Amino acid sequence: MPSRTPPSDSDARPTRTAEPLSLLRLARNTGSERFQHELLRRLLDEFRADHGAINTWHPRSFVCSVGIGYDLAAMSEQWNRINGAELDFITFAMRAQPEQAAIANDDDPRWQRTPPAWREFLSCHGIVHQMGVAIPFEGSETFVHLYLNRGPGSPPHTERDARALTALTPQIRESLLVNRLYAHARQGLDEEAHPLALTDADGWVLFANRAFCAAWPALAALAGAISPRLPQAWLAGHRGALRLLEAAGWSMEVGHDGSGLRVALRRSPARDGIAALTPRQAEIARLYCVGHSSKDVGLRLGLSPATVRVHLRNAYSRAGVSSRAALRAWLGI
Repeated sequence: MPSRTPPSDSDARPTRTAEPLSLLRLARNTGSERFQHELLRRLLDEFRADHGAINTWHPRSFVCSVGIGYDLAAMSEQWNRINGAELDFITFAMRAQPEQAAIANDDDPRWQRTPPAWREFLSCHGIVHQMGVAIPFEGSETFVHLYLNRGPGSPPHTERDARALTALTPQIRESLLVNRLYAHARQGLDEEAHPLALTDADGWVLFANRAFCAAWPALAALAGAISPRLPQAWLAGHRGALRLLEAAGWSMEVGHDGSGLRVALRRSPARDGIAALTPRQAEIARLYCVGHSSKDVGLRLGLSPATVRVHLRNAYSRAGVSSRAALRAWLGI
């Protein structure tokens, strides 16, 4: 490919990075593959890229891949056949500086020095200009490699593009971590009446049950956290930190599990939980917590099941819990 003078920032298509990507709500409510696909779609649009991929790697194995604009099966087969791990210089650059975007356009001298098999691979899949970033997952050895590529006829990536992607990377990392947390909860850690999580020694949440995930937004606000990481002060049992937790209505226990710290957070029961509810909410919650279904409660009280569910939802909200067992404990029944 002929060499040319690198374009100035003004020559390239502009990126739209003024607005945040608003990913955290999507991360909490969407399965991993669908979330990564939507994340990639937004980034391709943001950076005017033609196609791209998100690859998740563990040091000992490849985990998963999501792509837009590629036949990933054919691409992976060809990549393995030519030993792409040894030839892919941009990935080496990305891994050398995590969370710092790297670019390689078609006139990059490194590209010219690569074996013909690698250049054929890039050409076969329409990759003329590459930009990527490596994102480590705290609490594990896993890396995400994010690639945003442009094909023939598209302008090269610029240093401005790389700076913009680097600036967005912390937000991308947080959303991937939160999505992983909620995905593990959907797979099902042992369900208990209180929020339960496993963390590493630094507080990074490795696994969590559904109750913990339901409580996480409130806990994160209390901890001043964005990433799913519990403060060391909580884990170490610092008196001041625990007093703040207790004042917010939480109690915490820390034990040890084979894979990390086992952290249980409980909503402290109200002195008189029933008194915190309206009379109708208390009546419905009491019947529900002793084992009656929503339909049974409705028949007993002459209410529709939908009305019963509304009152229960409000009772759950006032109690700050997410399961029948937790509501029963909060009410002291």
